[in-house]
Amino acid sequence: MESRFLIMHALPMALAALTGCTTSAAGEGDAAGCHTTKCVALGERQQVWRDLAVTPLEVIEDSRCPKDVQCVWQGRMMLRAQLDLGHERINVEIDSSKPLRIHGGFLSIAEIARAAPVQGKPSRAKDYLFRFAFAPDVMSNPANAATQ
Repeated sequence: MESRFLIMHALPMALAALTGCTTSAAGEGDAAGCHTTKCVALGERQQVWRDLAVTPLEVIEDSRCPKDVQCVWQGRMMLRAQLDLGHERINVEIDSSKPLRIHGGFLSIAEIARAAPVQGKPSRAKDYLFRFAFAPDVMSNPANAATQ
C-alpha cells in the first residue's frame, strides 16, 4: 500500500520537477540545433507516443531568464500546440514548468534548442526547436499501460 501511495504521488511530482527544469536545462541548447535528432520547429510534427503526436504552433511566452542577466525566477516557455490523438485533433497550451496531463499520461517539453533570450534582442519563431516527451501514467490504468 505504501509503495503504491509513493508511486501515485511521487511520479507526477518527479515529472513536474524534471519538466520544471526545462526552462534552464532544456533552454541551454543553441540555435544550431537540439542535443538530439528528434527536435522539431514550429509547424513540424513529432510523434511522441503510439497515437500521440505534437505539432508546436506558436510561442506564447518565453520568460526564461536572459543569458546576460541574473534572475530570481528561472521563467518558463509557453507553447500553443496541436495534438493528434489518433482519431482526434485538439489545440492545447503547454507550459514548460509543468507537464500536461493528457491521453493517459504526462506530456512535457523535454528540450528547447534556443539559448535563453538575450536582453534587448527579440526572439524569432524560426530560432526555436523543441523536443517533447510523454510518460504514461501507469497508476491511472495499470492494465493498459503496457498496451497503449
